[in-house]
Amino acid sequence: MAFTALTATPAAAALQLSSDVSGKQAIEVCMSAWNRAHDQQAEHKGSSNWDCEKAGNKAYLRAVPSLSGYKNICDFIDCINYASMTGVIIHTDAAHYLANARIALSAIYHQPKPIAEGNSGRRKDARKKAKKIK
Repeated sequence: MAFTALTATPAAAALQLSSDVSGKQAIEVCMSAWNRAHDQQAEHKGSSNWDCEKAGNKAYLRAVPSLSGYKNICDFIDCINYASMTGVIIHTDAAHYLANARIALSAIYHQPKPIAEGNSGRRKDARKKAKKIK
């Protein structure tokens, strides 16, 4: 029984205008996980193409970066978008995952700013702009 592995196509690469190496590497990690799981499932006697794809899809999602830190969130978004475009996940699931990423980005944006110490040793809020001295 012959199975085809899901790979990055030249058309998909042409659509990616960004030169974000990190996102491309994250997608490669996820795709490697998909291909490994797909191939391992294909070795089992009696496995259908659906079984292989399902195993690959689960492995892909397990390999997606966590939603912790700005870089990981961006990589998560890249992987989920790629999975949605290639059929690894359905669009409604992608919308759910991307909503989670939006919340994570919002949490990062709304983190409290650190409190900085001024020259006088007093603590001051780093969010406030320094007053101009005349």
